[in-house]
Amino acid sequence: MASDETMGAREQAQMAARHIFVINGDSGFLNLMRELLQDEDYNVTTTNFVPATFAQVAALQPDLLIIDLAIGRRAGWELLGRLHATAATTGLPVIIVSTQPAYLERARAQAARYGAAGLLAKPFDLADLLALVRVALARPQVAPSG
Repeated sequence: MASDETMGAREQAQMAARHIFVINGDSGFLNLMRELLQDEDYNVTTTNFVPATFAQVAALQPDLLIIDLAIGRRAGWELLGRLHATAATTGLPVIIVSTQPAYLERARAQAARYGAAGLLAKPFDLADLLALVRVALARPQVAPSG
């Protein structure tokens, strides 16, 4: 009977954990992010960019999105634009990562438009990422307008 109670507590903790959705074209990076964030007790979904990514994000309604803007030429920018132009996903906080300084500068200039809770140049220190995640998750979410 005790194992049933423990299982219930574990399931409740899992349900209460914040959900982070990571989008990146590098499977090694996605695996690292999954392990790192799960070790911090977050629920994690990872994907390389595919046409269905917007639908996945909209359906799952994660608490935070971590996206690499360098995926698929303009795909990262298009996804951000669509997320923040759609009522169901407009308040979703985003941490933007990239190896491209020009992408980060553009994102910095348009941070409010894209809901950027933080920007990180790759490679980055994992402690810096975790600090940004905590800050982003502590911010009140912007209520969808409309």
